[in-house]
Amino acid sequence: MNGAYGGQLAAVKEGGRYGTDLIIEKGIALILLAAGDSRRFGENKLLYQIEGRPMYRYAVSAAAEAEGFIKKKVIVTQYEEIGQQLAGEGFEVVINRESHLGISHSIHLALERFPEFGAYCFMVCDQPWLTGRSLKRLLEGFLESHKGLGCLTAGNELGNPAVFAASYREELLKLQGDKGGKRVIVNHLDDLYLCQAEDIRELQDVDRKE
Repeated sequence: MNGAYGGQLAAVKEGGRYGTDLIIEKGIALILLAAGDSRRFGENKLLYQIEGRPMYRYAVSAAAEAEGFIKKKVIVTQYEEIGQQLAGEGFEVVINRESHLGISHSIHLALERFPEFGAYCFMVCDQPWLTGRSLKRLLEGFLESHKGLGCLTAGNELGNPAVFAASYREELLKLQGDKGGKRVIVNHLDDLYLCQAEDIRELQDVDRKE
């Protein structure tokens, strides 16, 4: 356990429905999902420049701000360029060679590769306005809530990132096609911690060029 990780979590209370102490011990894996085909965008949108930076770099920066709550950083991608870059920045790289199977396949690949964690936070890479502050508040609030699920929200909209206790792993592995973790969340709203985004724009993804 690195110092930043242990230091940030030292103040989080133990116990709760899902044994927050056990989640802390096993750790949270942050999984960046970067394997989409960008059909509506017309090119690999993750490399598209937003204010002078490739779009995916904003997710990487947000992850860096929340490292105190993350035990392992993972990127699931079909793009060798992105994988090679992040391999040199402390990410475990999982290559998705069957992106046509939808986002559920990326989720499956990550969970099958890393079955040992206490919770999994999934985060897409096409929300360039998401802040590291919001990601950090989500993870901290999730641990303190003793809930099994957590997600960022704005008003009544459930958004990304979303975090799942390991007890939901099997349910996530049953997802098919382009159905993501929200399918699991809506079935267990009583076990959901909601973290309010600072700005509704943080939840907006980019599907078309501006």
